[in-house]
Amino acid sequence: MIEAIVLDVGGVILRTEDRSGRKMLESKYNLPPGGSEALVFMSRPAAESTIGKVPQDQIWLNIEKELNLTPAELKEFQVAFWQGDKIDSDLIRYIESQREKYTTALLSNAWVGMREILAEQYQIIEGKTVDHILISADLGIAKPDPRIYYLLADTINCPYDRILFVDDFIENIEAANELGIQTIHYQPGMDLINHIQMMLDQY
Repeated sequence: MIEAIVLDVGGVILRTEDRSGRKMLESKYNLPPGGSEALVFMSRPAAESTIGKVPQDQIWLNIEKELNLTPAELKEFQVAFWQGDKIDSDLIRYIESQREKYTTALLSNAWVGMREILAEQYQIIEGKTVDHILISADLGIAKPDPRIYYLLADTINCPYDRILFVDDFIENIEAANELGIQTIHYQPGMDLINHIQMMLDQY
């Protein structure tokens, strides 16, 4: 029996559908393929912001220093980097429609300030769009650390085996599976709404 539906944010609800901006940056700054994403997501400040240790600004200041950018060039970098990201509005509406029957939540590895970004840019609000929003930067723990799933289960007051969790990183799925959480490993092109509904219809 499933009592709760829990979705990751980046890569599931919010996806990079067009990487042309990032490829342009890699060409402009002589970075290898995937180098723009490595600069943004794989830096030490990014790792520290993911668990709430430093503000998000430190990630961009690090890039500014690494590429020797002016403030205006950094702003252009940010615009180009994010321009291909799209929110899955159909998925959001579907999850909203399930709130009468199921507890709904987001569980995201995300930087300091992500909760405000979700609310201000995408109108995704705790208690309105979904019942709960759990952000690693707020919790001080990131997936796939098993402790974050304990905090999830405790927050939504639901046993592991009654949670359906969707994530795009296999290591996060495997960690959840080890605890008995039911999962869907999202991959590009998947009809996720249909996959979720099939899981729900089994019970």
